[in-house]
Amino acid sequence: MGDLASIISLHIFTVEPADFARLAKRATEALQKAATLPGFVSVNIFGNAPRTKLLLTSEWRSEHAWSRAEWDHVIAEVLTDLVENSRDHEFELYSHIAP
Repeated sequence: MGDLASIISLHIFTVEPADFARLAKRATEALQKAATLPGFVSVNIFGNAPRTKLLLTSEWRSEHAWSRAEWDHVIAEVLTDLVENSRDHEFELYSHIAP
């Protein structure tokens, strides 16, 4: 598999439009912290046009690296804020299976 990431974390938050900018900023804080951790590959934040959904993806070299990131104090605090201030939250963890 070469340099391809083996784990992709996907979070989708359904938010109120009035909270969108603040929560997007919080998501950026968490993902900037993630970028400093071992095993990190890349991160993306997307928002839909009505400003009701935030999509966060992060790529990691291994499930272990991803798991360690989830226990990071800053990341955990931000994810808690996002979950508590969202109407809905979806999460999936995907493993790389083909190039």
